[in-house]
Amino acid sequence: MSKVPSERSVGAPISPAQAAQSKKVSRRTIMRAIESNSLEAIRDNRNRWKINPQDLDRWAGAQWAPTGHAHSDLPTPDLEVKLAVAEAERDAFKEQLIGIQEDRDRWRGMAEKLADRPSDNEEERRSQKPKGFWKRLFD
Repeated sequence: MSKVPSERSVGAPISPAQAAQSKKVSRRTIMRAIESNSLEAIRDNRNRWKINPQDLDRWAGAQWAPTGHAHSDLPTPDLEVKLAVAEAERDAFKEQLIGIQEDRDRWRGMAEKLADRPSDNEEERRSQKPKGFWKRLFD
């Protein structure tokens, strides 16, 4: 009678990887627990860690036991007031942003018009005959 790899006798020691898989945590979490002595484990003759499943269950129960510090999902009146204030501020900032964007676009349009219009000096330079290299250098 051959055993399927997932079948183990009850109470047989398991490896940190198997413990991590059974408790849905990382192997590193199990190793940290072993190193901090919060989870009992022993080393076998091949220098591999072995964990007693009962010790693992005790450790897991202590890790995820309800402490009473959990946040409730129900909003309190104080939080509702803060939320309403934050939403009002957000709406005010959105309106202010729209005004600033409109102002920016207006200024951008004016700048583009000024950039497209040639200045008086440019018109004079274009009408003059270009000078030679030496005259431009020494004039």
